[in-house]
Amino acid sequence: MEVVDLKLPGAFRFLATSFLSVAQTIFVITFSTPLFIIVVIPIAIFYIAILRYFISTSRQLQRLSSITRSPLYAHFGETIQGASVIRSFGASDRFFKEFCDKVNEHIMCKYHSLVSNRWLSVRLELLGNFIILAAATLAVLAKNWGTMTPGVLGLSVSYSLNVTFMLNFVIRQISEVETNIVAVERIKEYSHNPTEAEWESLNPSKKPPETWPTEGKIEFIGYGARYRTGLDLALKDLTAVIKSNEKVGIAGRTGAGKR
Repeated sequence: MEVVDLKLPGAFRFLATSFLSVAQTIFVITFSTPLFIIVVIPIAIFYIAILRYFISTSRQLQRLSSITRSPLYAHFGETIQGASVIRSFGASDRFFKEFCDKVNEHIMCKYHSLVSNRWLSVRLELLGNFIILAAATLAVLAKNWGTMTPGVLGLSVSYSLNVTFMLNFVIRQISEVETNIVAVERIKEYSHNPTEAEWESLNPSKKPPETWPTEGKIEFIGYGARYRTGLDLALKDLTAVIKSNEKVGIAGRTGAGKR
């Protein structure tokens, strides 16, 4: 919710700003040096190809990073809360090894995400330098042909010097939007989870009488329960009667279904 409420609006705003800046730069260079339009077409095709390849890869790597981060935090919190029990059973080494495995798995995904950013930076630098070379070469040719004044030549070259940063910024913002959209996907996933039953039955025939309960008696007949769908039953065929005014204690190992 924090990403959707705080990060996404800013990412969309910066994306629109950076896209308009790139369009402005290309327009100024093309207007100053009309021959630059010949170079823009193959550059745009190459740029879009890099964009499509990087965005899909970056989105999947970000999703893997998010998926591997949650178990890491959960394991760390459970270890802190149950530190005394872990020490009592001499399971410190096992929990430490599990924590290290989760950290390594998360770092592996995060490292590949950072490497993909470096891959993008190298190609965008090459693309930007090629634009500067093309703009400067065409400006010199146009000056020799006598079709460009020194002021317009300087304007074209000075705008081309900023194009590398702008192209990089556009892809960064598109990648930022794509990766943060994962938060929207997760919210949508949670919103479609099956909900629990209502506290009170809507069917009048199933409602208990107004005088219920008349005594504090609880009876289980063949009761079974699992932590979530897809897991094995933590409780199987439990039959028990708890009479009124009785005090009952439940003992069992972790995961036995005491809750």
